Amino acid sequence: MNPLRKRVPRSTFGSWKPPASRRDTLEIIREDEEGRDPQLLIRRRDLMAADPFAFYRGTAAVMASDLAGVPVTRLLAQIGGDAHVVNFGGYATPERRLVFDVNDFDETLHGPWEWDVARLCASLPLLASFRSFRSSIADDAVFKAVGAYRKAMRRYSLCSPLDIWYASVDVHGSLAKELEPPRTAARVHAGANLLQFTRSAFYQYHHSVLPHVRMLLDRYVPVALWEHPVGVGSLGLYAAIVELQTDSADRLYLQIKEARASALERYLGPSPFASHGERVIAGQRAMQAASDLFLGWTSYAGRDFYVRQLRDEKTTLAVERITEKQFINYARRCGSVLARAHARSGSPQQVAAYLGNRDVFDEAMVRFARTYARVVERDYDAFAKQAHR
Repeated sequence: MNPLRKRVPRSTFGSWKPPASRRDTLEIIREDEEGRDPQLLIRRRDLMAADPFAFYRGTAAVMASDLAGVPVTRLLAQIGGDAHVVNFGGYATPERRLVFDVNDFDETLHGPWEWDVARLCASLPLLASFRSFRSSIADDAVFKAVGAYRKAMRRYSLCSPLDIWYASVDVHGSLAKELEPPRTAARVHAGANLLQFTRSAFYQYHHSVLPHVRMLLDRYVPVALWEHPVGVGSLGLYAAIVELQTDSADRLYLQIKEARASALERYLGPSPFASHGERVIAGQRAMQAASDLFLGWTSYAGRDFYVRQLRDEKTTLAVERITEKQFINYARRCGSVLARAHARSGSPQQVAAYLGNRDVFDEAMVRFARTYARVVERDYDAFAKQAHR
C-alpha cells in the first residue's frame, strides 16, 4: 500500500464533520474585517448576506480554520487559498492568446494541495443551489472536477518540469460560452491625497517589474486615479484604477489592490516575502501558465499592494446563465487546470501515486462537499441575522 494512503486514507475528507471545538464563524469574519473601510464593509456584508454562495466567497478565512484540522498528505505546492469556482477564468497572455486558469491569488501561500481542491469542491453545491440545479448535478460536478484533477495530475506525473511549465488551456469552443466579461464596479474619483499616494506607490512599483517592462512603462505617466472597490472577499481593502497616458494620449489602465497577510498564514506559517504584494505576485507567477506583463508590487505608509493590468480581455464564469451541462463541464475544466497549477510547484508524481487510478478520493470529496455546503448554509443563516447589528 502507498505509505501516504496508510497515514491519510483517501476517504478522509469524506468523513469530515464540524468538530465541537470549531471556532465561531462570526468571530473569524469580524477578525477578517479589521482594518477595512467601514463604508465598504456595509456593502460587503450586503453582498455576503445575499445568499450562501456569496457568503462562501467572502469566508476563505473560515474555511482555512476548518481545513486546518483535517489530516493531509503534507505534500505541498503553491496554492491559491481561495480556489472557489468563480476564481477561475480567462485572460489574455502577453502573446495575446486567451487562456483559462486560476485567477485570484489574494490568499496564495505554499500549502497542502488538498485545501484548494476542497475549496473548489465545496463551492460547487453552493453555486448549484444558487442556480436551482438538482442536487445530483452538484454531486456530478464535484465528482467530475476531482476526477479531472486526479487524471490531470497523473498526466503531469509523466511530464518533465519544463513541459508542465509550458502547459496551458486556450479558451475556445464550449468554454467560451461559459465565460463572460466581469461586471464593472462603480468608480469613485480620488482626491489629491490619493494622487500623491499613486505617484509614490507607482515609483516603487516601477522597480518591481522586469527591465523590459520598465522600458515600456517609461513611455507612460499616471494622469488620473479612481477608487475601484471590487469582489466580495477583498471588498473593504483599498483598490484603485490608475490611468496612464503617453505623449500621444495612448492609454493604459492598471489596477492597484491592497494585499494583507493570507488567511492561511495563521495555520501554515508566515509568508517568506517581506511584502504581501510580492507574495501575491510570486504566487500568481508560480501557478498560472502565463501571467500579466504588468504584474508588480509596491508599499505605501506601511501597507502593501500589488499591481496588474485592468481587465486585459478578462472573462469569468457566466453564473447567471450557465446551464447544468455547462456547469458540470466547467467544474471539470477547473479541476484539470488546478492540477496543472499545483504540478508546477509541487510533486505531481507523489500526488498522482497517492490519488491512484480509482475514484476513492473523488467519492470522498463528493461527500465532503455535501457536508461542507450544509455547514456554510447554517453559517450563512447566522451571519444574515446579524449582518448589520
